[in-house]
This record gives sequence, C-alpha cells and structure tokens, in this order.
Amino acid sequence: MEHKLNNGTLTIFLKGKINSSNSEEAEQEINRIIADNSFTSLVFDLGELVYISSAGLRILLGVKQEHDDTKLVNVSDAIYEILVMVGFDSVLTIERQ
Repeated sequence: MEHKLNNGTLTIFLKGKINSSNSEEAEQEINRIIADNSFTSLVFDLGELVYISSAGLRILLGVKQEHDDTKLVNVSDAIYEILVMVGFDSVLTIERQ
C-alpha cells in the first residue's frame, strides 16, 4: 500500500479490492502507516479502488472515528454510490473523480 506525507497531510492510496478476504491485512497496513507518520490530516485516495465490501467500509469508519480530519478523494461513481447507500456521505468528506 502506497502513501505519501506532504505538508502535514498523510495520503494513503487504496487500490484494487478491499473485501473480507484481505480486509484484515489492509487494516493492519493502514494502521501501521498511520502509526509510523506524524500528520494533521488524513486522506484516502480511492482513485484505483474498484471494489469495497462492508469489511472495507468498517476499516474506513474506524479510522474516521480515531482521526476526525479524514477524507476520501478520487472516488469513482461506483464506489461513491456504495458510500452514499450506507450513509458515509454524512460522516466523511468525499470528493469524486
């Protein structure tokens, strides 16, 4: 999982699919990246994410609960529809592609 730190903003790039078969590994990697960096805001770049299951959504919600200044960027229409369907648009800042 790639990430970058720029002017206090930590960006984590999510790619491919996050589902029940890889969500534990993804969560551990995200938590490691967060723990290893000092930042003031957190961004998940979903530009290359093609699918996210409820397990992946749980990860995003957990991170948001720990880091209030979290937003999602480059969200595709398909992923955006899922996020809106479960009400994440009311708890997360979401920027579409």
